[in-house]
Amino acid sequence: MTSSSDGFTTLVVSAVERDTDDSVIVSFDDDLPFAHGQHLTVRREFDGIEVRRSYSICSAAPDGRLRVAIKHVDGGVFSTWATEQLRPGDLLDVLPPAGHFTHSLETSSTRTYTLLAAGSGITPIFSIAATVLAVEPRALVSLYYLNRTSQSTMLLDELQDLRDRHLGRLSIAYAFTREESGGALLSGRPDRTQLDRLIEAGFLPADSDHAFLCGPLELIADAERALVAAGLPAAAVHREIFTTNQPGRVSLAPQAVTETSVTVATGRATLHGRVTQFDLYEGDSVLDAVQRVRPDAPFSCRSGVCSTCQAVMRDGGVEMAVNYGLSDDEVARGYVLTCQSHPTTPTIDVDYDA
Repeated sequence: MTSSSDGFTTLVVSAVERDTDDSVIVSFDDDLPFAHGQHLTVRREFDGIEVRRSYSICSAAPDGRLRVAIKHVDGGVFSTWATEQLRPGDLLDVLPPAGHFTHSLETSSTRTYTLLAAGSGITPIFSIAATVLAVEPRALVSLYYLNRTSQSTMLLDELQDLRDRHLGRLSIAYAFTREESGGALLSGRPDRTQLDRLIEAGFLPADSDHAFLCGPLELIADAERALVAAGLPAAAVHREIFTTNQPGRVSLAPQAVTETSVTVATGRATLHGRVTQFDLYEGDSVLDAVQRVRPDAPFSCRSGVCSTCQAVMRDGGVEMAVNYGLSDDEVARGYVLTCQSHPTTPTIDVDYDA
């Protein structure tokens, strides 16, 4: 395991195991500390172009083996390479585990949990379930898991093993959009009406202490609204959006600065203990501007989903084009997604180390 000045660590791939026809589980020789629900940002060059992607860790924290599950995405450069060519012994550059799709554990609690996962959204949800069941020995967990078919269901064997190890504490309802599952309630793509019925039937309990939801934006938004309408406090709902689309304003790299570029603001960025000044030009996101002077600025999706580029606003103001990666509480505490942030004041000050 070696580290570089830009925050990346090079890890050795110890295993690449086929999970479904189009997904693999990638394990590493070295361990990095992580919390349940967090993700790894990985990078690799393809034809001289750096590509970064974030993949959720699918192991129990804090002592589980460091591993991620990668599902092939049509047209996806990194996922195609990883699912077809990645082999044990290969090296991968990763940022430290990050993300706030997690919570504080209480070993003596008797809390209940409602989990919803769709497709590859099971990866952080599996980590959360496995960790909760191990660390909170009296906790009860209900999982609703939606897929197209049983054959495309990721981590199926591991979920069965987890349920067997915690008999009576983990219940799993499998639902499919393109396969009959023995009942209308667990068949088809659920809309808001069907989500209400799932809550009434107990597949998505609304009287739990915490709910963790991970999947496509529309489904997760509908599920959150349904659970809150059924009585679950909004503060108890944790959500993470998994999508192959790019919902935010995406810039692959900072725009070139020319003689006609117009400066709209100036800024300061604290990163790895150093403070750096930067200029923002018309059309820049904060991340774009910081990257010109600090190429080690953290990022991955650049579309407002993964939260890798988050920072705290110490001074000034910005407007986020979209925000799917931060909770309301994090926004209230001053966090922003710098890839989606555009200045609304002449000067700004962002802190990536916060």
